[in-house]
Amino acid sequence: MKLLSILIFILFFVSCGEQSEINFSNTGINEGLSEEHRNEFRRDIIEVTEGVYSAIGFGLANSIMIETSDGLVIVDTLGSEERATEVLEEFRKISSKPIKGIIYTHNHLDHIGGTTIFAQEGEPEIYAQENILYNIDNISTTIRPIIFERSARQFGIPLSEDKIVHQGIGGFLEINAGSTIGLLRPTITFNDKLDLKIDNLEIELAHVPGETDDHLYVWLPDRKAVMVGDNFYRTFANLYAIRGTKFRNPMEWVHSIDKIRELDAEYLIPSHSRPIVGKKNIAKALQDYRDGIQFVHDQTIRHINKGLMPDEIVKLIKLPPHLASSPYLQEFYGSISSYVRSVFSGYIGWFSGNITELHPLDNTLKAQKIRELAERSISLNDAAKSALKNGEFQWAMELADILLALNPEDEDSKKIKAQAAESFSYTQSASNDYYYYQTVAGELRGEIDVYTNSNKVTPAQLYGTPMKTIFNSIPVNLNAEKSLEVDKKVLFTFTDLEQVFRIHIRRGVAELTYISQNDEELVIKTDQQSLKEIFAGLKSVPSISLMLAKNEIEVEGGKIEFLKFLSLFQG
Repeated sequence: MKLLSILIFILFFVSCGEQSEINFSNTGINEGLSEEHRNEFRRDIIEVTEGVYSAIGFGLANSIMIETSDGLVIVDTLGSEERATEVLEEFRKISSKPIKGIIYTHNHLDHIGGTTIFAQEGEPEIYAQENILYNIDNISTTIRPIIFERSARQFGIPLSEDKIVHQGIGGFLEINAGSTIGLLRPTITFNDKLDLKIDNLEIELAHVPGETDDHLYVWLPDRKAVMVGDNFYRTFANLYAIRGTKFRNPMEWVHSIDKIRELDAEYLIPSHSRPIVGKKNIAKALQDYRDGIQFVHDQTIRHINKGLMPDEIVKLIKLPPHLASSPYLQEFYGSISSYVRSVFSGYIGWFSGNITELHPLDNTLKAQKIRELAERSISLNDAAKSALKNGEFQWAMELADILLALNPEDEDSKKIKAQAAESFSYTQSASNDYYYYQTVAGELRGEIDVYTNSNKVTPAQLYGTPMKTIFNSIPVNLNAEKSLEVDKKVLFTFTDLEQVFRIHIRRGVAELTYISQNDEELVIKTDQQSLKEIFAGLKSVPSISLMLAKNEIEVEGGKIEFLKFLSLFQG
């Protein structure tokens, strides 16, 4: 095996200061991080089920040992040789069998940095999903400087021991100036699925993108145990890491959790936090987790489609009480506000839609102007008018934004911003910017309504749209406020399509699947085009009622209940 050269990792952390294992008795400096939660990471070797052991509290991540008839398989290797050595010593108290395989759940260094220790007795194969190769190389070379600078801040690496409570998903990050990284590249990779047999042990590896796009799960069918990496842990999912990450697609993560749910496991073993035992406990935990992710995703998209900007949406998105109280959705690591902004950026890009952000003032210049206002005791309104008169159109818009934040209905401020936007548009060479400024100026004056001028879908366009595409858009239109007390399963069947669609409205979340479970309270049968036009808003309530009366839409479970179902997607 070829040792990956990662001297660059060590050089960075030398400059950041040293961090060792935390003495929890000396913390208590941030009660918001929870005394109880840090107990989740107390050092322990847990025998989860026969022959499956999880080492917790030795580093940020866990390492898992699986015993076969003649050997061992290691899932994740911690973040350094020093910590891996400690864990291997503990594992050797349990078994002296040779290590025959190593599995990486994903590319994060805290899961793969101690591999040389586990591989030193021989040359076990190292298994991973194929995307890991690009991710390892990208982090270690292309964007290494900024990622490690921001990682130092995210994990508090330069901070003294007494300032660290826990890391949300683990007690401490063991990668520091005193660490030795022992990363080896995978020897066997796969795309979608890989079935292995090591001695008497059958192993299924499956690609389940979530926290990373190279994530996999490890399923032991004979032992009903699944290892899920970082796709589940005892804190709200980290759908955006503030150190900087690629877009983590929330619905891919949800679908991956749904794949894990289908396994009906008796033992769920995360790579962070402690295992969960029992089908009922696992089912509840995974359902809460995927519902929490989908709720924030769908409601963010719903508000994006209303024209709201990221800061406005952040104020509105709150988990419903039954999810907010779940022990698996506390914000000890992932942040809902960061998630909302990531969804916005992932779908729409960096620009919020506020024209003031297109060409903002340099921070130094803006600071100078604010200082001048304070020193001269000039009112914001007078300053905005003066900036407009003096041709400082960007400054006029920024001042108008402050006034509008204080009073969104301030017509005088709207006029200032409109005039500034129109005037500033004439300085733009990019046609995109020019038209955006011009159009917003018209909106501010009440001369333009972009919604009435937008193209509306036609029956002909709907006819060519696949039914699956229509249904994929339904969850993000669910009105969470109207559906928080609703738990209803609805099945859609068609006179001209064999496929069925099942929507489970579950207290603010609409879970879409493609198979009947024979437990639906409502069963709808009609033709594709009729349902497409209903969902697209081309059919009024009276016309839908007429279709129901004529049995053009057949309903088992109550026609009124069907109308109530449709009302959950309004507003």
